Amino acid sequence: MARLSEEEINQIRAKADIVDIIGHYLPLTRKGKNYVAQCPFHDDHDPSMSINVDKQIFKCFVCQTGGNVFGFVQKYEKISFIEAVYKVAELTGIHIDHSLALPTKKVNPAFAKLYKANKETIEYTHYQLDTLDAKKVKEYLYNRNITEDIITKFEIGFNPNQDSLYRFLKAKKIPEEDILNAGLCRMTSIGIKDVFSNRIMIPIHDSQGNPVGFTARRFFENEEAKYINTTETAVYKKGNLIFNYHRVKDIVRHEKKVFLVEGAMDVLAFEKIGISNAVATLGTAITDEQLHLLKSLHVSIILCYDGDTAGRNATYKFGKIAIKQNLPFEIVENHYGLDPDEIIDTYGKDELKAVVNKTVSWVDFLFEFLLTRYNLENYSQKKEFAVEMAEAIESLGDDFEKDSYYIRLRELTDFDMKVKEEPKVSSQNQKRKAQKLEQIRIMYPKSGRMHAEYEILSQMMNGITACNYYKQELGFLKDEDCNKLAIYIIDFYRSHSHIVVADLLDTIIEDSVKNLLLDIANWELSRNDVNMHALKEAINKAKDCFLEDQIQMLNQKIKQIADPIEKAKLALEKNKLIKKRGDALSQERK
Repeated sequence: MARLSEEEINQIRAKADIVDIIGHYLPLTRKGKNYVAQCPFHDDHDPSMSINVDKQIFKCFVCQTGGNVFGFVQKYEKISFIEAVYKVAELTGIHIDHSLALPTKKVNPAFAKLYKANKETIEYTHYQLDTLDAKKVKEYLYNRNITEDIITKFEIGFNPNQDSLYRFLKAKKIPEEDILNAGLCRMTSIGIKDVFSNRIMIPIHDSQGNPVGFTARRFFENEEAKYINTTETAVYKKGNLIFNYHRVKDIVRHEKKVFLVEGAMDVLAFEKIGISNAVATLGTAITDEQLHLLKSLHVSIILCYDGDTAGRNATYKFGKIAIKQNLPFEIVENHYGLDPDEIIDTYGKDELKAVVNKTVSWVDFLFEFLLTRYNLENYSQKKEFAVEMAEAIESLGDDFEKDSYYIRLRELTDFDMKVKEEPKVSSQNQKRKAQKLEQIRIMYPKSGRMHAEYEILSQMMNGITACNYYKQELGFLKDEDCNKLAIYIIDFYRSHSHIVVADLLDTIIEDSVKNLLLDIANWELSRNDVNMHALKEAINKAKDCFLEDQIQMLNQKIKQIADPIEKAKLALEKNKLIKKRGDALSQERK
């Protein structure tokens, strides 16, 4: 594999707009000429990540994560730097002649055996669906509006009877231990038997696309359960999985939303009406692991659980958890008491399309749902209803919405639950407070020395003349990271005529130095051009601090030495430094 040169990497970065790339992953909000977003690298409730359009960098001012476009993609996708370069090129539409050969990711050997057993099962059962023996199964699927495209996309198959899957896997040299551990067969008193005999097979994958299990529907009407899933295995833990997640995690970034349903057949129902961004929790109450996967999508959830009592109870439980986790969601208004597939069977595809486009807010849902739980004719229950509703209303961020819902609650219960506002601060006081906060904010860094070192580095980044003056007049900064950054800047100028922050970032190894560069690039007091007067002042300040350090060091030595002759020598040296410092200050004043 040919290696990408630094020039090629810089060309890709220059052509990639960081706003477009980050916008592919996150919803962005314009703020002045820049953008802000909720940071995906910590539990962010307010937009704390800033994207600088001019400098093509991002920075979170809470968790301090930052970088250029490659750094964002690398951290977000959890991939290597070179993989991030190729990903950015792909998203930008840039063709790279060199192929990307990646090292094979290590897989737990025990897991790999189960993945293999499941993969062989998918291929076998998918093939069986096209045999003459499965002709009626195929007709059944077609009658359910499950087309050939859907069958292929979801790798749907059929497992015949007479333990044919077990015999097939044995013929493929899959060890019996792996077959049993994958939950495909079970040991009985009469030997090993298929778990999913005479069932339509829908494969289930983990978030990375590894095959981990199956949900299987009976084909013949009998006393067996209509649906059965793989029992828990080392790789199949239902509470950790979201069906179809591995297919939609890239799609939803364009759609800006994902539909969340209960089961795999509901996902297929959405596919029938042309909606491919649906996932399912496989009938479980939402778990922390599933919630984490959903949050990682960074899109709004459109909740479409079944319209029956169990489905509405599940919607309520989901909503309570999602609100605490600040997960944005809306709820499909399904009054049919049916699941999505049943709506298609009963009323047709167009009706399901119409249903999923009608959504209500969490508070609207609660106004209706809680009336089935509380009797408003009973004072105590009415009070409990009002308290729960008020808590939900108060969690809203929109004051207009709050006022509207509080009025609705008062009309329903006669309780005025609106939170009383604190006395408003005068606009003049607010202005003073804002000015004070701004003053505090722009004073960072506070110490004179750090302020000077920031100024020097900022000036060096503005032009090579400042860099040359620094080398001639100072050449060293006390703060370790500042000094390292100065060296990186000097080195960068050896092959570049000017500094591009996003490119300079790629040359820096230490994370602390990268963060320092981002801080200086976003520093409120930084200048856009070289200002020699400010640079000289900053360098003089740094020199003064060096002299002060030397004087203090001599003071310490003088205290520790008992010999009066040595003390006198050190005192003389100290006085020379004090004079030198005084002369320098006098020269500055001129």
